Amino acid sequence: MIGLIIGALGLMLLGYGVFVEPHLMQVRHIKIAEQQKLTIAHFTDTHFTWHTSARRFKKFAEDIAKRQPDMIIFSGDLFDKVTWARHKNWENLLTMLSALTAPLGKFAVLGNHDFDEEKSSLFVEELLTKAGFIVLKNESIVREVDQKKIAIAGVDDWREGQPDFQLAPLDADFSILALHEPDTVLEMQTVEQFDLILSGHSHGGQIRLGNWRLRNKGSSSADSGLYPLNARTKLYVNCGIGLTFLPIRFGVKPEIVYYEL
Repeated sequence: MIGLIIGALGLMLLGYGVFVEPHLMQVRHIKIAEQQKLTIAHFTDTHFTWHTSARRFKKFAEDIAKRQPDMIIFSGDLFDKVTWARHKNWENLLTMLSALTAPLGKFAVLGNHDFDEEKSSLFVEELLTKAGFIVLKNESIVREVDQKKIAIAGVDDWREGQPDFQLAPLDADFSILALHEPDTVLEMQTVEQFDLILSGHSHGGQIRLGNWRLRNKGSSSADSGLYPLNARTKLYVNCGIGLTFLPIRFGVKPEIVYYEL
């Protein structure tokens, strides 16, 4: 009898991890500063694949549209496998991504899953660009609003790309760095020049039971939430939206984050 109860409980938890939690949406609001009076929407790690269709993104797109952020940032891993994705029709996804609007722009950086077997990210870059995103690869630009300058920089992927660890922000009142793997900051030589660093990659562990979680290369130093790196710089690790390796999320709801600057 005890064995049956344990088995039934295990099946219930497995069902929740496969059919319930991956379809939820956690909305977080993080106050970083008050002087800019801006809102940035940050999503990451959609990992669209056979078990995670573009429809999964609809509620996130609707939430962004409702909240009307000043800037939108995507920090990588649009698809789970580029080789698989390039043979599929992504018109619905392109429509949703194109409909996202922000007066200061939409920006993206590449993740390790955005590269194919030949180390090319062209397919993902072209789709994001067509949707109106500016893909930042080792570059920094500035946007200005109400006589305030906001610098946004993006580093190429730490695992599959060619990141510039000396990338510095342009002169601005507030500086943001977007990257994919949190461990990138361990090699960045300019961390102290940024106010806010945004990352993803870890999925918060994707399966998390208390202090135990799945771990992956690139998020050993930070895997979920806000981390002060020094007196000036904060790192936020977004738990992302999609799934990889196993089609399960448990204890780590898909999230979208809004930063108040």
